[in-house]
Amino acid sequence: MNLPPLWGMDFAGWLDSNMEAGNLLTSNLSLFPAPRVIPVNVYQDESRAPAWEQAMFVAWFFALYLPLLAFTPIRYGCICVMLGLFFVYRHETIPLLQKSWPLLPYPILSLFSIFWTDYPVDGLRSVMLGILTPISLITVAARLRPSEFLRVMMLAGALASLYCIPYFGTLSEGGPLPQKNLLAYQFMIVTLIALATALNHQEQTIFRLIALAVAPLAFYIQLSADSATSLVFAVLGSVILIGIKVFWVAVGNVAHLRSALLALIISGLLAIAFVLLSMPEITFVRDFLELVGKDPTLTGRTGIWNAAEMVSAQHPWFGVGVEGFWQPNTGLAQTLNELNHTAPGSKISFHSAFWEVRVHFGFVGLGFFILSMVWAGWRTLGLWLRDGSVINSALLIFYCIIATSCFTESYPAGSFSTIVAVFYFGALAAFDVGARKLIGQGRLVENPA
Repeated sequence: MNLPPLWGMDFAGWLDSNMEAGNLLTSNLSLFPAPRVIPVNVYQDESRAPAWEQAMFVAWFFALYLPLLAFTPIRYGCICVMLGLFFVYRHETIPLLQKSWPLLPYPILSLFSIFWTDYPVDGLRSVMLGILTPISLITVAARLRPSEFLRVMMLAGALASLYCIPYFGTLSEGGPLPQKNLLAYQFMIVTLIALATALNHQEQTIFRLIALAVAPLAFYIQLSADSATSLVFAVLGSVILIGIKVFWVAVGNVAHLRSALLALIISGLLAIAFVLLSMPEITFVRDFLELVGKDPTLTGRTGIWNAAEMVSAQHPWFGVGVEGFWQPNTGLAQTLNELNHTAPGSKISFHSAFWEVRVHFGFVGLGFFILSMVWAGWRTLGLWLRDGSVINSALLIFYCIIATSCFTESYPAGSFSTIVAVFYFGALAAFDVGARKLIGQGRLVENPA
């Protein structure tokens, strides 16, 4: 093949002469155009839990919806699996645990309270469950995205609802659970989770249809349990969820409209509060209690709170320790059992997460508990402000409902429950562990061939 002369020079002859002389060819001349370099974004693949993991989480939450003795093997088996997942995916779970440090002081204080409680043997199990609770929460958040979390919670709630069908005649007494308040609270959560799943347009159609069937069934169970507080939360939460789907998501398409609307809502609420507080005789609290069928003592709660205040005054800073109050040989506890018509030695509750923590762990424990609450609320709110989708809105609604119920129920201060999982999941999900992430920019070299 004869090459044409280049600028009057025989290029082939010039090349041969330089090769024979042993000279290194360093010419910048090229017969072909330089390959084109295209900058591209490089993303990390999203980490998704396989089907067997999601099935395990469904079994786990089903056993938590119905905390019955018969399901204890399921709970302990799932705990072992989650511990294994925690260590298998330690490159995700351990950094998330470090970032979520506000969840740790409260269970750590519970561990140390073994040294001052009068019932260390009884408290050992509660301490172990308390320590394992943040580990389980972090494992769930690391393996499940928010949509998957709602899906497995909804499917577990569907199984729990089906389990309650033979107990329809006794739902007003608690059905399969020992307390009707717990039954109502659990299925209030199921109702809202099912509704949120049904409204999530990104969810698969089959799961949305299942959620549509679960929501009315769960609401009927909650309604039959005859708890006015849970009924108010279920109705109000459902209205807000539907309003977000119909209105809030739509206004997000208009620049700055959400911010203006949010400022308007806050201003309106402050104005209403100012008017109510300026009234000479405030009766709206009493009127609201009468509306939902509550007496001024909140079904005897105020008497229990007075007893909690008496115990707290005797142990102000570190409390009576884990499992240090609801014991058969504790006189005040037995008095409360008699007043509430429960068997002697029954572990009821103070019907307030704040009093429950303060009695057992004092002001120090209460401070740690409030720290975890504030941290979770701040992060959940930040997640919603960053992305006001139906899923994130549902997580914020769940947090607000459970935080409000801390004044009248003790469930959020417990361990290993669906209530605790829903309460803290929004804060952990805000870290976007396992989500599709931008690693950096790369250069794609176009192949001229």
